[in-house]
Order: sequence, then C-alpha cells, then structure tokens
Amino acid sequence: MQTFAIRVPSVDDLLDPYSVEPLDRRPLREDVRERILRAWIDTRSERPSHLTVQLPTSERRGQETTGLEEAIRRDLAQTYEASKRLQVFSRGERREAEVAFLFLVISLLASSLVDSVTANDALFSGISQGLVVLGWVAMWQPAQQVFSAVSRRMSRSRYRELSQVPIEVAWV
Repeated sequence: MQTFAIRVPSVDDLLDPYSVEPLDRRPLREDVRERILRAWIDTRSERPSHLTVQLPTSERRGQETTGLEEAIRRDLAQTYEASKRLQVFSRGERREAEVAFLFLVISLLASSLVDSVTANDALFSGISQGLVVLGWVAMWQPAQQVFSAVSRRMSRSRYRELSQVPIEVAWV
C-alpha cells in the first residue's frame, strides 16, 4: 500500500470547531484522530508512504492547505508527547470523577441498606438493583477516560510513526 486516506465532510468535522486557536494550531477531533490511528494500525504489514486527508472542494473557502497539514501534524505530535505520560483527567474532569465515585459509593451503601432492611420483597429488590445501576452509570464517563488514556499510552509508538508520516490535504 502506497498511501492511506480518510475522507472528512468538512474542516469543522476534521478539527475541533470549538477551539479558538489559529487554524494551524487547532487540535483534531477525537474521533478523527482515532480513525487515523485505527487505519494506521490496520496497515501494519504494509506501511503507507503518506496520509491523505480528503476534504470537499466546497469547504476550501480560502483555507490554506499547509495550515491544515500543520494542524494535523501538530496534533499527532502533541498526542505522541502526551502519550509519554499517563494523564487521565484534567483538574475539572478529576472533580467530576471524584463526584461520580462518591455517588457510586453512596448508591452501593443505599442499595445494601435497602437489602438489609427489606425481606426480599420484589419491589425493594428492584429499587436496590436500580441504585447499583445508577452508581455504575455515574462512573461510565470517568471509566471511559481511563480506558482512553491507557489506550493512548499503549499506542504511543504508533502516534510517533504517524507524526512523522508526510501529510497531504486533497480537495476533492
């Protein structure tokens, strides 16, 4: 395989639309970064010579091709640098994870209390199980962030490879 490519419907679908950074410093959207990584991993036996990102011609609107290429390269390089350390949460996310964990503990304690106070009544058993499920649902996002951070750390060498691959933006 000589090249590998992804098609993106718009620049806002490629780069973070909420970033206030200049175009060449805007980060990739998480799902685009994951698609690039998975495509790269899938081409393990035949490493491509470069990455092509295809965008519709209607999206060009004076966009600089080199600025987009710089943004993609910078993001992949920064992801590689960030993957050297296992950073799971930002300060705000850490607070949310602590609240979610506290909610899980309280839910489990309340469930145990309901179980111990009631005598296998179907209604109270359902309430008890519902409390357990609520507690675990509260931990869903923090757990997902942990899995993402570990996956990013495990993909560190792939991100290093991707940060060095020539990048081409094609307007099609």
